[in-house]
Amino acid sequence: MMLRFAWLAWFTCAGVLATATPTPEGGVLIVPPHAIATMRSPSASSCGTLMRVPVEGQPFPEALRCEVAARPDPPWAIQFQFRTTRNVQKGEVLWARFYARTLSAKNETGGGRVGVIFEKAGPPYDKALSFDLGLGREWNEYFLPFKSISAYEAGQASAGFHLGTQIQTVEIADFEVYSFGPTYDMAKLPRTRIVYEDQAPDAPWRTAAAARIEQLRKGDLTVVIADSAGRPVPGARITVSMRRHAFAWGSAVTAKDLLRQDADGDRYRAVVEKTFTRVVFENDLKWPVWDTPANRANTLRAADWLRTRNIEIRGHNLIWPSWLNMPRDVITLKDNPEALRRRITAHIADEVDAWKGRLADWDVINEPYSNHDVMDLLGKDEMAAWFKLARQHDPNVRLTLNDYAILSACGTDGHHQDHFEQTLRFLKERGAPITGLGLQSHFDGTPTPPERMLAILDRFAALGLDISITEHDIDTTDEQLQADFTRDFLTAVFSHPSVTAVLTWGFWEKSHWRPNAAYYRNDWSLRPAGQVWLDLVTRQWWTHASLTTDAKGTAHARGFLGDYTVTVTHSGASKEVPVTLTRPGATISISL
Repeated sequence: MMLRFAWLAWFTCAGVLATATPTPEGGVLIVPPHAIATMRSPSASSCGTLMRVPVEGQPFPEALRCEVAARPDPPWAIQFQFRTTRNVQKGEVLWARFYARTLSAKNETGGGRVGVIFEKAGPPYDKALSFDLGLGREWNEYFLPFKSISAYEAGQASAGFHLGTQIQTVEIADFEVYSFGPTYDMAKLPRTRIVYEDQAPDAPWRTAAAARIEQLRKGDLTVVIADSAGRPVPGARITVSMRRHAFAWGSAVTAKDLLRQDADGDRYRAVVEKTFTRVVFENDLKWPVWDTPANRANTLRAADWLRTRNIEIRGHNLIWPSWLNMPRDVITLKDNPEALRRRITAHIADEVDAWKGRLADWDVINEPYSNHDVMDLLGKDEMAAWFKLARQHDPNVRLTLNDYAILSACGTDGHHQDHFEQTLRFLKERGAPITGLGLQSHFDGTPTPPERMLAILDRFAALGLDISITEHDIDTTDEQLQADFTRDFLTAVFSHPSVTAVLTWGFWEKSHWRPNAAYYRNDWSLRPAGQVWLDLVTRQWWTHASLTTDAKGTAHARGFLGDYTVTVTHSGASKEVPVTLTRPGATISISL
């Protein structure tokens, strides 16, 4: 629902009430009134279609449906804008408002994405507003205040939307831009700030999650100290220092960055070594890249560096079954099913053999919901055969199915969730040796409420498979929202008993597919969300304890599950002993 507080306009995944926010007093419209109604409909190009459609139950009678069928290059090759109808001064306070929602989106978040623009209506297209906005599945009202960077006569500037960022269908309605003059206090204008259900500090889910974390992620440690004659040693000082989490905290990495020999390479490796216990190569193990000999050699070198530091590696992925994601020579086999089957079999055998004993898990199949060209040709049973073949070539690696938009898209992409469950059940019924499932968890500016995510996790946990969060990030320029949701996302998934790992999809802005989502900026300064990760993973969910033995030579601690060093000091003698703390607990006896 739409909530309002002071000058901020808030919205959540629940959508808006059928009422419009009044325009602040003093605003003068500077684009045509009812601008969308003035557009020719339909309007089509090779990339997509724009069409006005009727809308019911909202404070506007129609919307512009924007169907992007093919991603153009550049993204503004499909757009719509309206020329200004009045003169605009330099420094004038302007305010854009509109409604929008996503109908479908072929991306990892399941949400639409548009660029909101105010620019000079001609070269060099200088922009006073260029805002990349993620859209949820429900109607929401958006407000964007900004200032003009130049003076324009009527018609010399334009406002509207760039639409070609991805294949998607979105609807936009009631677009208006108002001027409030050059002296208006912009802070008084409504500004969209995205919030989500369960975000409040006292939300009940937090107490329940904390209790689960205490129960599921911790164990009891007992340390017993005796002297050489077996007598208890009271008053011995004990330090319990955690060295490694049992839960896997990780990130996507690239072989190139792990191997680069410069200051950024040094910093990159330092962050990986200090911060993560599991990584996944972003692209280096994908079939087309793996088939390149130079890339193969470099990736194996990078893997050696990781393994010497006891950092686990996920394999991503063996087959991404779309013609778009496979080597060119494979695409030529689409009219020869048996040759295609042999080529895929040879690839899986080759890559699994090369990585046998080196990986924690393999994404055997990636994104079957929208990538199914091979199954359309060879049949669904082929998926189970790929799992069985991977198991044949590596008896020990965990084998997973990975897909997107299960937890993201506000948790409302029911078709995608149903397909994922049906595919998992199908694989189990066909005897596929699947041991886990991967939920990508890419988010944009419309986070999924934590309790909804927990319910979705419960649904898939019922299948009896371990769950890994494999590609987490939050792509937004609102750094406070990003930090808040990082905190809540990590808390929710860490509290769920079936989740065994969280991997963010990169951490450095210069090496991230969504630079705004990176924890570290280009200069290695830490964004607030990155600080949240460090605070939770390396401080709040980390154990370091100082103890003293009692009269029986015994001391007790409760700590997060993982590997520890226990150091005992008494009467000038000292000893260090490693111990692994598991759910049932651990008792360690040390003789001084």
